[in-house]
Amino acid sequence: MGGKCTLGLAGVVLVTVALAGCAGNSEQRPSESPSPTPSGVSIPDLSTFTPAPNGTKLDDESGGGTVHPKPAPAWDASQRSNAVVAAEKALTAFARPDLNSTEWWAALSPLLTPQAQQDYQSVDPANIPAHKLTGHGTIVDDSSTYAVSVEVPTDAGTYTIILTRRDGASPWLASRFTPPAGTH
Repeated sequence: MGGKCTLGLAGVVLVTVALAGCAGNSEQRPSESPSPTPSGVSIPDLSTFTPAPNGTKLDDESGGGTVHPKPAPAWDASQRSNAVVAAEKALTAFARPDLNSTEWWAALSPLLTPQAQQDYQSVDPANIPAHKLTGHGTIVDDSSTYAVSVEVPTDAGTYTIILTRRDGASPWLASRFTPPAGTH
């Protein structure tokens, strides 16, 4: 071997085990960390953090600006009614296959979240099977005061509209239109 020292696999294992034993036998335990979610992402308990006081200046790394906390959304009969009205209005604007793309988009886009505007901007309204609403919307999931699912009947079946809002002072905006089963 020409004077070189080589370590076989057994030697590497022995050195690794020996070094691991030298690491110490301290009884320190790692600090508690948040439990991972099903996706494997650990989410901290937000209730342990104190929100910034009203008027707090943010640093340049966070985008600057001033913190002005908005009111938490109420979840009363009036807010539920507002959500149903917003879903019906959004679906009325969406279910217009008789309009050209420019007119359709001008009516629909202000009723959508920024992400939904990106998602629906290239939709051809001629491909939408619904033409009109045939009844009133019904809330089917109101487990959050920031997001709600509303079912609205149309001449093509019942659509589910998901609405979201940033805070209690913000309007409901449509983020998703799910057509009836069996339609595209």
